Amino acid sequence: MVPTIRTGAVSYLNTRPLVFGIDQGSGGDRLELSYDVPSVLASRMASGEVDLALLPVIELARIPGLVIVPGLAIGSLGNCRSVLLVARRPLDEVRSVALDPESRTSNALARVLCAEAWGISPAFVDGPRDLALALAEHDAAVRIGDKALFEPLPLGAIAYDLGGAWTSRTTLPFVFAVWAARPGVVDRKLYEVLHASRRAGAAAVPAIAADYTWNGRQYPEIALPYLRDAMRYRLGDPEVAAMRRFLAAAAQLGIIDTAPPITFADVKPGHSAFSSNSSVDGEIPQEQTP
Repeated sequence: MVPTIRTGAVSYLNTRPLVFGIDQGSGGDRLELSYDVPSVLASRMASGEVDLALLPVIELARIPGLVIVPGLAIGSLGNCRSVLLVARRPLDEVRSVALDPESRTSNALARVLCAEAWGISPAFVDGPRDLALALAEHDAAVRIGDKALFEPLPLGAIAYDLGGAWTSRTTLPFVFAVWAARPGVVDRKLYEVLHASRRAGAAAVPAIAADYTWNGRQYPEIALPYLRDAMRYRLGDPEVAAMRRFLAAAAQLGIIDTAPPITFADVKPGHSAFSSNSSVDGEIPQEQTP
């Protein structure tokens, strides 16, 4: 019997095109899929509760020895719409920022952008999930996921899109999460299952957007353009360059100890069977480490 791979995915809308095929049974009995917010998923990977996870990119520096499934990621090029810094005053007046308890990568991205793009040095503190509470005590708050996408802003608040700010600063895409595992978990078959799941999701984006429910309501008018226009699921050379740039910046600021090597799982035979020009599957980067 093939061992079950305990698989963790992010419990947001933006994950659904990646796991759609798995949810429909394309992984057979091999994958045992569960959902959590990014911060909890990172903790589960660190503790060994999952074997494979859609992992926040910053956690590659905190959990040693992980390898990345080539070609797949959750990212953006420009405004991502679901990773925000919500402020109640202009950026140059922000003195304290509440970090999102569900986030790992986006909290780090906010710190990088404050230093590099906006030239401000606010205090960063762990904040509540409730945005009104966070803004009652702090000048701004990091806001990620479905709540950032679907929930209206408080009256008078200003939203800064962190994906857009990163691309404006660097000209690069941003990568929020990748499929990551410990060595030996990912083989060619699993690689093919994950890519097939993504292809199935790409074909079903209108249905995913129409069916997705947040807090008891459906918002297809928001969900469809978000999945179609704002989210990117490829992991090619520009995305790898962006990951290295981000991790180096995080290390320079002391958010992580050092920028880790980016190592891809061995999924031989050969290179990717999927076209790098495809809107579904990205190319496999040729470099394995910096």
